[in-house]
Amino acid sequence: MKVGVIVWVEGIIVKFRIKEGIRVERGDLLKVVDGNTIYVLKVFDFKPESLLTAVEVARLSHRRSNDQSLEIFDRPLRYYDTALAQLIAEIGADGRARRPVSVPHLFTEVETLTKQELRALNLDNGDIELGYVRMGRKVTNFRVTISGERAFPHHILITSITGGGKTNLGKVLAWNILHSDNKYSLILIDTENEYFDGGDVDHLGLVHSPNSEKKLLYVTNVVERPCKYEYRFSYRGIIFRRIVNAYPLKIAYDELHPEDFIETGEFSPQQEAFLWLLWRRLQEGWLERLVKERVEVLYSLLNRDVPKNTIAATKRKIAYMLGDRVFTPEARYDVIGAILKAVAGGSVILVDMPFATEAQEKLLAVLLARRVFRFYEGMRKREPISWKDMPIVLIMVEEAHRYLSKAALIRRGERRDNIFSTISKRGRKYKIGLCAITQMPGDLEETIIRQQLTKIVLPLPTRPDFMKVVNYTPYLDGFEEEIKNLDRGEGLLISPPSGMKFAVPFKVHSYEELVRRELNKELALVRSRLRVKKAYSRLYEGGYA
Repeated sequence: MKVGVIVWVEGIIVKFRIKEGIRVERGDLLKVVDGNTIYVLKVFDFKPESLLTAVEVARLSHRRSNDQSLEIFDRPLRYYDTALAQLIAEIGADGRARRPVSVPHLFTEVETLTKQELRALNLDNGDIELGYVRMGRKVTNFRVTISGERAFPHHILITSITGGGKTNLGKVLAWNILHSDNKYSLILIDTENEYFDGGDVDHLGLVHSPNSEKKLLYVTNVVERPCKYEYRFSYRGIIFRRIVNAYPLKIAYDELHPEDFIETGEFSPQQEAFLWLLWRRLQEGWLERLVKERVEVLYSLLNRDVPKNTIAATKRKIAYMLGDRVFTPEARYDVIGAILKAVAGGSVILVDMPFATEAQEKLLAVLLARRVFRFYEGMRKREPISWKDMPIVLIMVEEAHRYLSKAALIRRGERRDNIFSTISKRGRKYKIGLCAITQMPGDLEETIIRQQLTKIVLPLPTRPDFMKVVNYTPYLDGFEEEIKNLDRGEGLLISPPSGMKFAVPFKVHSYEELVRRELNKELALVRSRLRVKKAYSRLYEGGYA
């Protein structure tokens, strides 16, 4: 369908006159056919054109304010609407999409895209399904996918305001990995009780998906020993049962190393030095001694080399960080070993700790990330053949600005990496990816934003935040207005590792809709079995069995 006519071109920016009666929306994908080349455009703004004089504008606006009809002489020549669009690709005679290296001629026609041209843009060549192509507010039935094999090791950044759909997108990623046939693993820590069962009656969780029985490891304080955890729920009048692998969330003090505490960023240089000194002096049992011994005893143990106030302050921080739910002097079961085994087996590991403080969450996140990194790094160096067969692991980090902000990484003018910045720099070599989720990307250190090659921008209206992402991301120039005006569930996807050469407008799948499709299939099978059972029962009662 014809949408308009090009009236101006400069660089990769195209302005076209909108045909009368046609509605064009910011984010629309359109095309221009010029000879053997098809140019694909993405609308990012509007600019009405007017040749009216100031006197005419004053007269016409006065008439309109008094509810009088407007009379504009030669209106189509003197006043019309135009849209600004960016050239995002060109499709040659061979049907392949490339970055635009030429521009269409003036007065060529702008038209809507067909499915064939959408297909040529390589938006559905991956194995991680995120949603559907969006054209303005209109949602197509054309899928948007990324390549987990290429995108995960090069890391993912998800940004949005609170309530913009970050958790839903996190569950969609987890749902894909539950269906990945051991190709990928995922580790996520949930402190809001949203991922396992949805958290309330209006939302579904990972346990509702049938694949949770095979691919989910539920690490929680709900169970006291490793077991098969039974979860029951009702859907459309039928009771469903899930049996998932569960493991108690209890971690022994001996599992913790001074570096685990230091990389949380909660300790001063003097306190860090004290932790190292105590660990070197005691080795095993160092943490339990730190927690239980009085300040005076530790002061004497270290030959009075550490001030008492430093010891006391460190003890207070450590006690607050350890709490009494997750970290214990002794643990009956090796939860870290179970998590690493599940990672190597291609599972989704959900660590559920809804009562944790921010400090406890940080300690656990650092601990798990360090152990996974050390595990994969060691496997690559010691057993490279076995390492090649291990799944790519994605570590999902909520509130990523806590770990990757300038304040967290740069102290006294000196950069100090933690495990998450280390993974951002080196994780690709070991098949470890970082999925950083934040509502404050403006706080992130610039290097980190550059290293997250796949970016998913959900609603983000604050200028310091979206400009930080725009400034360090290809293909987003000019899309500030679209980013500001995204609705919940709408997003822009940039994934060069997946072969995408522009910012793809898409509508994120609703996790609930994905799982309901699975449940409806299960429901049909259950009802079919019930009908067969009833039929056999009637035959038996009639004397035929």
